[in-house]
Amino acid sequence: MKQSPLSFALYISALFIVLIGLSSLFTGIGLSAINIESSHFFFGHGDWLFHFALFHLSSWLVYTLDSGKRRFVWCLLIALGIGSELAQTYWIQGRDGSMSDAAVNVLSVLCVYPISLLLSSLRQHHQTSK
Repeated sequence: MKQSPLSFALYISALFIVLIGLSSLFTGIGLSAINIESSHFFFGHGDWLFHFALFHLSSWLVYTLDSGKRRFVWCLLIALGIGSELAQTYWIQGRDGSMSDAAVNVLSVLCVYPISLLLSSLRQHHQTSK
């Protein structure tokens, strides 16, 4: 299957967001270096915007998988969204996990689900009407 330029751009964007997130967990660079957590960026909720973008974009990348794998990976993304915040709380020294961040992670994955159902239905209807 040939990959479209849009799909490739989504993968590159997701990789870039993941690299920024990982670098902010383990080094002094990352989100703090680009000042995303300041009170002026996105009304003081830049961290939520980053979490939403990372998990929402990841959820759309999963959309290209078949239905069974898609549901499984979405469940993994939800578990990762909660687990990453718990890991920051209990196992990563100098980091504090946030349940509000975990909620944003889960919400960003869940908001893709109804839209993907609608798109799948439209795609199936379009294929049967040919």
